[in-house]
Amino acid sequence: MRLAVAIALQVLLTFASGCSTYQSVEKEVLRAVEDWHQPGIQLGPREVREPSTIPAAGRLAAPETANERESHARQSASPSPLQTYIGEALERNPSVKAAADDARARLERIVQVTALPDPVLRTIIRPEPIQTAAGDMYFTLGVGQKIPLPARLDRAGRAAAAEVRMAIERLNAARLQVIADVEHAYYRLYLTERSIELTKAHQQSLENLEQVLASQYRVGRIEQQDLLRIQTEIAKLRDDGSRLGHRRASAAAALNQLLDYPPGRELPTTQPISPQTFDADGDQLIALAAKHNPELAVLTHQAERDREAIELARLAHWPDATIGFEWTYTKPRVPFIPPINPDTRVRPPYSDKSDKGDDNWALMLQFNLPIWLERIEAAKREARQRLRRTQHEKQAALNMITFRVYDAWVRVQTQQDTIRLLESTLIPQTRQTYDVSLTAYQAGKVGFLTVIDNWQRLLDFELMLHREVADLETAFSELQREVGLQLIREGIASETESQGE
Repeated sequence: MRLAVAIALQVLLTFASGCSTYQSVEKEVLRAVEDWHQPGIQLGPREVREPSTIPAAGRLAAPETANERESHARQSASPSPLQTYIGEALERNPSVKAAADDARARLERIVQVTALPDPVLRTIIRPEPIQTAAGDMYFTLGVGQKIPLPARLDRAGRAAAAEVRMAIERLNAARLQVIADVEHAYYRLYLTERSIELTKAHQQSLENLEQVLASQYRVGRIEQQDLLRIQTEIAKLRDDGSRLGHRRASAAAALNQLLDYPPGRELPTTQPISPQTFDADGDQLIALAAKHNPELAVLTHQAERDREAIELARLAHWPDATIGFEWTYTKPRVPFIPPINPDTRVRPPYSDKSDKGDDNWALMLQFNLPIWLERIEAAKREARQRLRRTQHEKQAALNMITFRVYDAWVRVQTQQDTIRLLESTLIPQTRQTYDVSLTAYQAGKVGFLTVIDNWQRLLDFELMLHREVADLETAFSELQREVGLQLIREGIASETESQGE
């Protein structure tokens, strides 16, 4: 009786442990798949305000102030086109859906590895029965159930739970990658459209100037080469506009494929954006990436799985129990009746149990014998080596992520400085130089080649400004992907604005 109670308690503990592990991890999967949102953080050059929890990693966002709630409410009421694209991509992108399905699939592994093995049904049919005093034994039916060590099933469940958390972090990484890819495609489209607009504006300006030069050429005030030169530049701008149109179609197709739409779907024109500054310290960003980067989180959970595998290998020294029950059918038969002794006239005593055919039953308790120690020790060494491999992989990933964070941060700082220089100095001065040279040309003081050179430099700087803005947003997107958080920025103030303040 005590043995039966102990076995029953063992089965109940095993079942309860598997159920609790499954339920706790199931909540994490549901939260990651259905309630995920990208957490935000605001950094300053001296002060860091970090959210206390992150939904994707099992933590909640920091409390918001009234102004932040009002700002977020305005943003949610009227999301920007880029935010709309990101929302569509997170809902429709096949890679995100595949990662979510993988997390759900791995969740079901917990039930499988924590469940008891299937019971075994055994039958024995004897063509030649075993003859006993109780009758002839023809048929035996047995059932057995293997009861693994509860600690072994618990460790297997924890290892499966660690793999589910790895899948959750891979889902978060897929989302961050899709967000970065959408932003890259969007700013590629943005740069192409701004270049088209700028090219058309300069083309219109040169066409107006061409009309003036044509009238002056007809009256003999300018040379023909000046008119031919401006016509050449106009033709070149028309060709640039045609090539930019094809480039826009390619950029729109890249964005559409991330949204799981046909490549030819028409997209609305992007709107000009105001560059934003980001003055956080690089060491702060590297520290945040070490905590929140999903790639590192995957390896952290992988190390947890490997530690559970080490414990599983150690538990191989303990045997598993198998309990069973057997029932043997006994067929009744006519008992052997000895003849009467002629000397004593008395029949010898005999047994008549065989005419009843009493069935036979038995309880079985079985243990495996873990005597092949070399196999167990090899499994333990393998598990330890896998843990060391994961630790080295994590260090290598940390080094690479540290570099990528620092590289993106340097590019953001460099492009912010370039944008300030272009807006405050280079473009205003170049535009003024072009206007002065055009006036001097009309007065006959400089040649037309000087005007064209100054115009070309102005066009190059204006194109460069849009390119730097797009590169800034792309680098900032890569920085957010590596850190694993949404980084809050402020508008860039030019040097002239700062001096005015």
